[in-house]
Amino acid sequence: MSNDSGNLLLMSDEAFEALEEMLTSDVVPEDCMNLEMLDGFLAGVLISPQPIPVERWLPAVWSAHEDSMSFGAGKGVQKAIRLVLAYHNEMITTLGLDDDDEHCWEPFCFAITEADTIKLGEEWMEGFTQGLEAWRKDWREGLAEDVVEAVQETLNTVLAPWQDEAAGVADDETRLGWLSAAGEAVNDIFSHWRDMALPAPQPLSAEAPAAPAAAEPGRNDACPCGSGKKYKKCCGALNS
Repeated sequence: MSNDSGNLLLMSDEAFEALEEMLTSDVVPEDCMNLEMLDGFLAGVLISPQPIPVERWLPAVWSAHEDSMSFGAGKGVQKAIRLVLAYHNEMITTLGLDDDDEHCWEPFCFAITEADTIKLGEEWMEGFTQGLEAWRKDWREGLAEDVVEAVQETLNTVLAPWQDEAAGVADDETRLGWLSAAGEAVNDIFSHWRDMALPAPQPLSAEAPAAPAAAEPGRNDACPCGSGKKYKKCCGALNS
């Protein structure tokens, strides 16, 4: 069973470019995920057997440090949130599509130049690993042992090359192969949960509540991400 290609929530090219630019702008913390890492992170989050609430994963996009979570102000931060939620919504409708569908999700990664200190796909895999770490600790409960073992084996298989000591000298073609295998595994796992009739992640409202242009949400105000939580318990603080 694959996702339904008749219910796509695709971002426009303009919105996609705005998201890429926003994630490296002064509006967000310095250690905010870039687009490659965000793509990997959401892939890890969205293949959880139980949907992960937005207030649990969204703060990690902006910063790994709780003291950096109060960022930006007014329209800038709201735009950043809207764009990330729109990307989330696109992914939940393109994950698991048939391979021959032009909209089927594939891992996104930046090209690497000789001057770069990172290797191709490294940031995607770092984000993916963080996404997997956001799964509930009891995610195995209610699932058959053979299902758990199969999913765990699939994940271990796609993670293994990146963790090997020889990964540092692997060429770009090899790394693209690893990344492609990871993408296939993500689509397969996402579809597998749907075949088992487990609840799918749902679209999130990408229209953040309006706020004064120069005001940051108060600690007890509703979070601009639309989760319904107080700001201090959502994007204003990392949840454990």
